[in-house]
Amino acid sequence: MKKSEFKSLRVTFSAFAILSLIAFSSSASAETLDSVSHIHHVKAVEKKVLVLTHEGLFELVTKNDMKLVGKEKIDIMGFTSLGQALFASGHPAQGSKAPNPLGLIKSVDGGLSWRAISLVGKVDFHFLEGARTDLYGADSQSGDLIYSADSGKTWRSLGVNTFTDIAVSPKVMGMAIALKNSELFLTENAFKKSSKIKSALKFNQVEWRNSGLYALSGNSLYKSTNKGRTWTELSKFKGAPGILSASDQLMLVTVGSDIYTSSNAGKKFQVVS
Repeated sequence: MKKSEFKSLRVTFSAFAILSLIAFSSSASAETLDSVSHIHHVKAVEKKVLVLTHEGLFELVTKNDMKLVGKEKIDIMGFTSLGQALFASGHPAQGSKAPNPLGLIKSVDGGLSWRAISLVGKVDFHFLEGARTDLYGADSQSGDLIYSADSGKTWRSLGVNTFTDIAVSPKVMGMAIALKNSELFLTENAFKKSSKIKSALKFNQVEWRNSGLYALSGNSLYKSTNKGRTWTELSKFKGAPGILSASDQLMLVTVGSDIYTSSNAGKKFQVVS
């Protein structure tokens, strides 16, 4: 994938996320939502739904109520969690003297405060996934996929990124499943080598948690307990799902302007109201 193609992919995904949530944003009456112009992503972290925006990190309380997390209105692009620690990348708040881009930053208080970890002023991750101490980040500037085995302290390049999503094993270091052209690829050595997982399903999002591997295909959510070799349909939605995000306590799926959450690993969802 060429650098220009990588940038196009990231812009397309961000635009899709905005379109999926634009009705949700414009209909909300919360004071904090009035100032939100650009939603990058929605993430499930522990039991919370966090919204990544151009104007900072927000916690979704109800459909019409979001509250700003912390005081810094960082433009958060890439975002993930390792245990209770949050990791992010993006750009400093308007008027801030912090380096741009931020590189990798970390919060150990739920996003109230952040400190720089690495790649400050060098990397802007628009794609960040992790588990245990493994982190994968796609740099929007170089187009490269970069890997860290020590929670972001040191990194090595894996070459030009060709994946649209990566689900990192919560149990085995170096193991992950990546999504490319609607197909899944398994690695056991942090993508030094990978093999295609055969399936008749065409996937568009994938997540890996202690309870299993989860993926969106068509209008349905599927689960696998054998690294994607076989799948069981868990839930079917009336529209095409957009975003899938999961912690061990909470799962969310966006469908159009609605956000659905599940507290029983995808067996049953309810719309956020």
